[in-house]
Amino acid sequence: MLKYIVIALVGIGIYIGVTYKDQIEDMTNSRPMEDVQDIFEDAKEHASDKADELSKQLEELSK
Repeated sequence: MLKYIVIALVGIGIYIGVTYKDQIEDMTNSRPMEDVQDIFEDAKEHASDKADELSKQLEELSK
């Protein structure tokens, strides 16, 4: 019986999380941090791409 109560509570928690996801994120202000993390990841990828380009150019010049 206890197992069914736990399953019901988990189901209710998932329903609330899915239904009110936007409001919960607004209250916790997690969206700005996600935006900063996305910008940081983009900058890291861009720097990595530039480093690869420079290393390829260096290899071509050294040949």
